[in-house]
Amino acid sequence: MARTGKTTSASSAELRRTLLAWYRTHARDLPWRRTSDPYAIWVSEVMLQQTQVATVIPYFERWMRRFPTVTALARSRTDDVLHAWQGLGYYSRARGLLEGARMVERELGGRIPGDVATLRRLPGVGPYTAGAIASIAHGTRAAIVDGNVERVLCRLDGARGDPRKQPLKAELWRRAEALVPARGASTFNQALMELGAMVCTPKAPGCERCPWQGPCVARASSRQAELPEVAQRARPSALHTVAALVERRGHWLVKQVPAGALRWAGLWSFPHAEIAAREAPARALGRALGTPVTQVEHLRTLQHSITRFRITLDVYRCSPRARPDGRYVTPTQLQALAMPAAHRRIADDLTSVGRAPVPARAKTRSRP
Repeated sequence: MARTGKTTSASSAELRRTLLAWYRTHARDLPWRRTSDPYAIWVSEVMLQQTQVATVIPYFERWMRRFPTVTALARSRTDDVLHAWQGLGYYSRARGLLEGARMVERELGGRIPGDVATLRRLPGVGPYTAGAIASIAHGTRAAIVDGNVERVLCRLDGARGDPRKQPLKAELWRRAEALVPARGASTFNQALMELGAMVCTPKAPGCERCPWQGPCVARASSRQAELPEVAQRARPSALHTVAALVERRGHWLVKQVPAGALRWAGLWSFPHAEIAAREAPARALGRALGTPVTQVEHLRTLQHSITRFRITLDVYRCSPRARPDGRYVTPTQLQALAMPAAHRRIADDLTSVGRAPVPARAKTRSRP
């Protein structure tokens, strides 16, 4: 591999042999490894993007019970799909799965293809996901390069540079393609990902347990901690928001986030808005409701993160002067709505006690 300074002396055949022998002994028993159904593989790979395995397992099992086939998913309502995804975050993944399933039904006769080029046409399916579906479900000789594979290959060959950028990104794909065997691509690719997930970890890799410790350039030069040279992520930005709890005869006001919104598109939430520094909460709540409020009662503060934002959410019970837009639902009906995680926590409180949470501090009145 270029840009390494030194390359491994082991042949591709030897690397495959030692990796597969290790995998036969150490492979985890995961639900999506018990099937070759391309739909199940597709669902698992999308869920695993930016989400830990332990978190994904119960979601995957519930999803497959609720939408057992690509046809079942294609015929489902968007609200039901988002509700099943609730809590996994990055909801564009769920919308992509639904759009992709509908495309499979509409254009591909309900059959998920085994070639990478056709798979890449599906919404939300990039090079990695296409390679995973093609190789794991269909046995197609296709490479996969995710974060785990990037790390393994960079350390194996001592590759310098950021693996998410060119030219190293292309070099890693070529390296992975050369390693994939003509037969047994499914097992090999899963073994390579498993090695990155369980042994060649970002911090404190278990080099003494690695089947590739002999030819590994990073280990020989004690540069495991330096490779790969991934650019440091920017620190999350702080964002302060407020949410309004408005009750009418035991029903609570919610709104559906517009389809084109940057966050939570299509989900339901309590009316909310960003609050500027030194802005009165009542004024921000009025913007969230589209009408001024006459009374404000602080109930609780929640902390949550979304992509590059660290969000503080202050929850207020308030009374609008005029009837705001939205939909009033019972606490029980709230449970059927797909909501962002922080808003789901508020809804769960309402469901468990049938009323707003006990205020975090004494009631305060504020006028805009």
